[in-house]
Amino acid sequence: MIYPDFHTKAFETDEERRAAASLPAATRQSMIKNVLYPYEKFVEISDKIMKFHVPVDGGEPDTGGIAGLLGEYRSGKTFILQNFARQFPPRLTDNGFEHDVVYVQARQDWDSLELGKQIYMMTGVPAVPRLTIASMNSKAARRLIECNTKLLIIDDAHCLFGAAGKRRGVYASLIKYLVDQANACNVLLAGPPSIEGPIEADLQMKGRGGFPRYRVESFDPKTPEGRNKFRIFLHGVDQRLPFRQLSDLAAKRYLPDLLEMTDGSLGLAMNIVIAAGYEAINDDSACIMPHHLRSAAEDRMPSGKTFQPFAEVHAQ
Repeated sequence: MIYPDFHTKAFETDEERRAAASLPAATRQSMIKNVLYPYEKFVEISDKIMKFHVPVDGGEPDTGGIAGLLGEYRSGKTFILQNFARQFPPRLTDNGFEHDVVYVQARQDWDSLELGKQIYMMTGVPAVPRLTIASMNSKAARRLIECNTKLLIIDDAHCLFGAAGKRRGVYASLIKYLVDQANACNVLLAGPPSIEGPIEADLQMKGRGGFPRYRVESFDPKTPEGRNKFRIFLHGVDQRLPFRQLSDLAAKRYLPDLLEMTDGSLGLAMNIVIAAGYEAINDDSACIMPHHLRSAAEDRMPSGKTFQPFAEVHAQ
């Protein structure tokens, strides 16, 4: 799995910001696209995933449990998971490569064999033999054991548990085999809260650890605390953007329109910031300006909304 080249370093001085702004355009573009600010909830959830993986400080990875990372679309789950998984790159041993953590991103178009195939591919086997469903699941489980995998992360797990026909049962069968009969690894299922229902209804799956749930939520725009945390997040992102000056993204004058456009969603806010950042690079601007935000927001105007985003700010 090739993870994004996350950009996490804040530019804390004018000199650092000028140096970042002088980098090639392609480098700055990548930094903006993959900017990652480890905000409070990000760190909290990452720590909980680590405790699920290795519950005792200085101890060994746990096995045989199922947990959930739950959050709505564009709430930041995938960045948390990929940033976590990339901390465990494959290790070459005398017996081949070991993969402590394997990350798989499910899709709606998978057939019954695909979860097993993806496990093969994510552990470095590009060619997968033609097998029956049962044989594929058994071999995929053995492959994880051979690779000494202790945590299997399945992102977009709703694609598995919302699958029609026998596919859902096949996916569940492989997961249960991994944690129950084989006791090979822990499994972390990530997706919207809708995946809770199928797990709650399956006593065998819920019984493997009680299904601890870690929740990622948007900032509540209706509360002062939520709005303040949203501004802290925006400031953290701003500190990492490769411009000569801060863009003042956390300014109160921007807050109403950003909340109107995103309802406190990190992902939706970043869609606007990233697009505005690209425009600012093209304009050789010292920072993201109000007209960059307005242009990016207008292109992403939700259906049913008729207001002009950042119009008053742009006029100032």
